[in-house]
Amino acid sequence: MTKIVCTLGPASDTAEQVALLMANGMHVARLNFSHSGSDYSYPTHNLALVRNSKGRHDVLQIGSAQDMKVPHVHNLRAILVDTKGPEIRTGPLQGNAEVVEIAAGAPVEITIHDVSNDAPPESPDGPHRLQVDYQSIAKTVKVGGQVLLDDGLLALQVLEIDPKQEFVSLVALNGGPIKKNKGVNLPDAELDLPALTQKDKDDLKWACEVGADFVAASFIRTASNVRSVVAYLDRCVSQLPLNADGKTPLRPLVISKIESKEGVDNFEDILEESDGIMVARGDLGVEIPYSKVFAQQKRMVSACNEVGKPVIVATQMLDSMQRNPRPTRAEVTDVGTAVLDGADAVMLSGETAAGKYPIESIRAMASVVTEADHIVDATELVIRDKRDLSHVEQELDAVAASAVQSAKDMHAKLIILITMTGNVARAVALHRPNVPVLAFCTDAQVGRRLQLHRGIVPIMLQSTLDPGCANTSMSVLRAEAIRTAKELGFLKTGDRVITVDRTVGKAHDMHHYSHNMKVATIREN
Repeated sequence: MTKIVCTLGPASDTAEQVALLMANGMHVARLNFSHSGSDYSYPTHNLALVRNSKGRHDVLQIGSAQDMKVPHVHNLRAILVDTKGPEIRTGPLQGNAEVVEIAAGAPVEITIHDVSNDAPPESPDGPHRLQVDYQSIAKTVKVGGQVLLDDGLLALQVLEIDPKQEFVSLVALNGGPIKKNKGVNLPDAELDLPALTQKDKDDLKWACEVGADFVAASFIRTASNVRSVVAYLDRCVSQLPLNADGKTPLRPLVISKIESKEGVDNFEDILEESDGIMVARGDLGVEIPYSKVFAQQKRMVSACNEVGKPVIVATQMLDSMQRNPRPTRAEVTDVGTAVLDGADAVMLSGETAAGKYPIESIRAMASVVTEADHIVDATELVIRDKRDLSHVEQELDAVAASAVQSAKDMHAKLIILITMTGNVARAVALHRPNVPVLAFCTDAQVGRRLQLHRGIVPIMLQSTLDPGCANTSMSVLRAEAIRTAKELGFLKTGDRVITVDRTVGKAHDMHHYSHNMKVATIREN
């Protein structure tokens, strides 16, 4: 039910490894652009591995009940492109050193100017000079505030700000090493950074060209940041050639990464503009007190559940499995708690990208997720304020809620949907069904975009009949969907199933279309 996102990297960039990740529960493959350059050969390679890996669709009989041929799809695993975002990082160190040791209490100057030609300090006691790539550093920080380096491992306190705003004088609150190109965090500060860097724009353009399904937009701080990302994606998609059926390709859905205090403070507005949310706990645990991360995670997951938008909980979920073949008990509890809180998906980062045990990691994740799914309290429907919905949305929401409740009341084995746009599937997912929901789609991209919703299993409809045509018999398509579900092992004789679809009204009908829910018990062939 709960989905798993896996990051691809050197530990998992072969056809064999990708096939194993898929076989053990990967629903979405994450391509991390944080450390990539302008050469797209590696992400293109990884994307092709996912697209070409054979999944359940390879065992389907090609052709509908009427023996019509349909386009063949290997699988409907989704691709998520994770952007680098407008980060602040350290530049080359004094004397071009690989690493500099800074002692607690040492004076440190942070500047926007190159320090690589400076002589390195004679001892960890300094004085030290560090370059950062944020031009507004002196305008942003305040005396008494903190600057955190390398995921917060090194903390500095601001003592003085240069009147010309060219440098900041600080003192090290603790000792440790620092290298170039390490992250810099400014807790409680409002940053003067663009929503998209030029690298981000190049990466997003590539994502649109290759048909990526999701974009994880890093360091989203305001709703306007999200609107900027969406607008740029729309512009990129508008420049693409029409697809085979003469339509403009769908833009990737925007998953906003919340990883700063500003993002937390503006979360409600960000959620409204986003297609989904990623709780990115790495930088978030540096930007806000780490003791508050779990509460913010719970708050954001709950808010996403209320509006039916998918939410991913990410970062360090099974971090020790980069080195060890078994997770810690705390990590197991962390994953299980995320599922019980209502996360649609949980994510593996370094565990599958660069760790020693990528397959063991997803097996461990899948086992915990499965156990947690069994005890999720999904007995209460999500109640939506119908005043916020259009007339059509009210009808769809009512049918979706009824389908989920009926599946619970009648102990149905499955909910089956037929959807052209994915709207029916998203409406059902909002109400947190406790049985799998097979969403039969006519478009592979529509199917892949459903992969982050808990409980939704997208499948290509094995028919060329158009569900949006008034002359199409929906009963034929329902029968084909049920046949496919049975063939894939989701149903057997005697099982009860709930079906949901939309029928276009015929000339003699008094309506344009109707939303339908049916209950059926599977008979023998």
